[in-house]
Amino acid sequence: MKKRIISGLLCATMASALLAGCGESSESGATTSGESGSGTASSTITIMASQDWIEDSEQELGAKFEEETGIHVDYQILPADQYQDVLLTRLNSGEGPDIFMAQSGFAIETTYKVQENAVDLSNEPWMSTYSTFSAEQTSVDGVNYGMTYYDTTTDYYMIYNKKLMEAAGVTSVPTTFADFEAACEKIMASGVTPIYEPVADGWHQTMLWTASAQVMDIEDPGIIDKLNNNETTFAENETMLTALTQLNDLAQKGYFGDNYLSDEFANAEGYLASGEYCMCFLKPGAITSIVANENNTAGYTEDDFGIMLLPICDNQNLNVHPTGPSKFIYSGSANIDAAKQYLEYISTKDSIQYVIDNASDVENLPFDAGQTPEYSATTNAFLESFDDAHSGMVLQDVVKYYNEQWMDISANIASMFIGDMTPEEVLEAIDTGRAQLAEAAGDENWK
Repeated sequence: MKKRIISGLLCATMASALLAGCGESSESGATTSGESGSGTASSTITIMASQDWIEDSEQELGAKFEEETGIHVDYQILPADQYQDVLLTRLNSGEGPDIFMAQSGFAIETTYKVQENAVDLSNEPWMSTYSTFSAEQTSVDGVNYGMTYYDTTTDYYMIYNKKLMEAAGVTSVPTTFADFEAACEKIMASGVTPIYEPVADGWHQTMLWTASAQVMDIEDPGIIDKLNNNETTFAENETMLTALTQLNDLAQKGYFGDNYLSDEFANAEGYLASGEYCMCFLKPGAITSIVANENNTAGYTEDDFGIMLLPICDNQNLNVHPTGPSKFIYSGSANIDAAKQYLEYISTKDSIQYVIDNASDVENLPFDAGQTPEYSATTNAFLESFDDAHSGMVLQDVVKYYNEQWMDISANIASMFIGDMTPEEVLEAIDTGRAQLAEAAGDENWK
């Protein structure tokens, strides 16, 4: 991993000037001319997405889009733990929504089969401003099928309350796991829960592991290629075992509090604003919302919050994550032209700026359209503190047949927290899932 990814996603745009329930599939879209799939076009397009993948500000853009074009946008938002199964069922039955969302990366070819299920977007007008790095993750064999509309210019890091740490006697940012646990013990002794960990959503707990696992490739050079060539397994890797064991230790020692199994991601900012919790794994832009939250009765300012890495396995390598929730136009849609109009609309400079300005956790989007990012001084200082040698792609972006199992892995980690699975069994389950996915994809390395 070279600094080009960070600079390409972060600095290029700065230099230029700087994401309800599931509805039924509708025959949707504006009257098409030329390009269309099966069915009858109408004045509605459907967009199917997992929870937290579409910002309120994007839905506000959808309302403006309707005012200007007459095309209504029906956002079908599903719970995260149901989304992939429902989407794959609809795609496999030939009843996909006009636009479906999926995580970019390896899975778009092997799991979502975008070469069959999605439309070639390589020649769309917005491609001229679309991030090269994001395009690599939404493309197969040089053909771009998607648009990543998510802030991939930063990842999730540990956001912490400086005042609470200082009051607990934590005088420096912990850089080793031993120091981190010592800090958590002091924070808990002060009457504050160290970490807000929302397990109930079914996805967040895995972030704590994968955003630190880039250290694996540094500890064991070549391990990524070995995993992708089926020359080794997760269960054989000692660093992986250590990472899961340490994550489990945080839960067992009470550092997530008493209610973490039922805690929800939507409440994270409010709990940090209240001072009841000291830390949470969030996007840097969340700091602004924490400070503005009504629970901030203590008067915390943005300067009272910092950003650090979670030192699982003593990791001090920045997690770089150019993949993210991306939009694909279903090849069987009756409304391909209308869906293309929507993608073009939300990728204009004004639309991108609107999302940046109105979504607290979005500091930028992966386009170079002349928008002005909202990176705070804290974010900039944090990112700039890592050089080429101390940056790495997150686990799900470099290892095949992993991201597709995200919700299963999360469920297994939760089972580990309550003692129903061991760290070894979690790793073995991942290997079993990878073998099944590889076989379904016809991967020669698993034959």
